[in-house]
Amino acid sequence: MFVTLIGKDQFSKDKRIEKFLSETLGDRISDPMAKQVLYATDTNIASISDVIIEACDSVSMFSPEQVIVVRKAEAMKADDCKAIAKWLPHAASGKVLFDFETLLASSELYKALSKVCKVEKYDVPKQYEMADWISAVVPTHFNKAIEPAASQYLAEALGNDTKLVCEEVEKILLYAPDCKKITLDLVKTMVVSQRDIPTYEIEGFFGMQDAKAYVQKLNELLNSGVDAIRISNTLYSYALSLLNYSSLTAKGVSPEEAAKKIGKNYYMFVKKGQAAECCRRWRKPLLIRVLRRLADLNYEMKSGKCPTRMSQELALAALVVR
Repeated sequence: MFVTLIGKDQFSKDKRIEKFLSETLGDRISDPMAKQVLYATDTNIASISDVIIEACDSVSMFSPEQVIVVRKAEAMKADDCKAIAKWLPHAASGKVLFDFETLLASSELYKALSKVCKVEKYDVPKQYEMADWISAVVPTHFNKAIEPAASQYLAEALGNDTKLVCEEVEKILLYAPDCKKITLDLVKTMVVSQRDIPTYEIEGFFGMQDAKAYVQKLNELLNSGVDAIRISNTLYSYALSLLNYSSLTAKGVSPEEAAKKIGKNYYMFVKKGQAAECCRRWRKPLLIRVLRRLADLNYEMKSGKCPTRMSQELALAALVVR
């Protein structure tokens, strides 16, 4: 039995490895001699391939078959990959799970593995899907309800590292095991942002001229240490994309083709980002004016004419709040 996992969703892969060990070991799951967990990054192991092949081929009535789990398998040496790829088609038996973050489909090892087992993909959720992922996993895995706002906070604070998110949820439940629901206030008490908040998160509020949400996100970005010049650059690039998209669609270019021409993802920019509605709300003359103001504001901040945090925040807020 061979299993291959590929992807960066470490939480889901850990669950799959637990299931693999349970299925293959049965009553022997607590026996430390029944399995080997190898890390390809371990420099004390001279040859991963030798360990795997020896463990699988040396089964006898006196030595039961060992289950092998290879973690960080993408770090295996080229010689080990070649040796395993050559051995797999002729392997008499074996219970081995390979855990890769990445593995090229064109590689000899991938081709050999795909012939003896199903390759299972574990891609991390996109950042914009992470809040929904948390809302789905917490009730099923931790048997706790969670507020949508708490899921959103965790997604924004921790990004799409699934294992890190679940470790933080475990920490919250250790602190408050009797809570009936994981609330936003509870999450804010226990979890501190561990990622650089990307400035593109302000684009949607800017595009829809949602003054309240725009000012809140602007304040959040600046409080997180994001430079005001970086925010102005993001808004300038976004406003220019809206202007170009508006001009192209006005000439009869399809939304899909227009997004492609300006180098934007159709789903993110047009469908989820509601580019057409943003263009309608801003209108072409106003977009041109705001582009000029952003260029001037960028110069003012770089030349020291807008030196304080307060003056920068007010100037950026005035783009939408009128």
